[in-house]
Amino acid sequence: MLEEFKKQYIEKCIHGDGFDNELNGLFEQVLIVVFKDDSEKMSAFIQSINDEVLPEELSEVELLKQENTKLQAAIKSMQDESEMVQNAFMEISDYVFSK
Repeated sequence: MLEEFKKQYIEKCIHGDGFDNELNGLFEQVLIVVFKDDSEKMSAFIQSINDEVLPEELSEVELLKQENTKLQAAIKSMQDESEMVQNAFMEISDYVFSK
C-alpha cells in the first residue's frame, strides 16, 4: 500500500497535476490503516518522498550565507594587499627621505 501511494504520489503530485479521486482514496487508506490516523506520521512520510525525489535546493538564506562568506574572504584579501602596499610606501618614503 505504501509503495503504491508513493508511486502515484510521485506520478500525480510531483510530476503531474495533483491529487485525484484515486490518490485521495489511497491517501485515506494509508493514513488510517498504516499510520493509525496519525497525520504527523503521514506528513513525515510525504515529506520523505519529496526529499527523495526532488533535488535539494539551497534556501535563499543559505545562498546569501555562501555569498557573504565569499565577500568576506575577498575583503580580507583586499585588506591584506592594502596593508602590503602601505608598508611598501612607508619603506620607500623612509628610504627617500633618509638620503
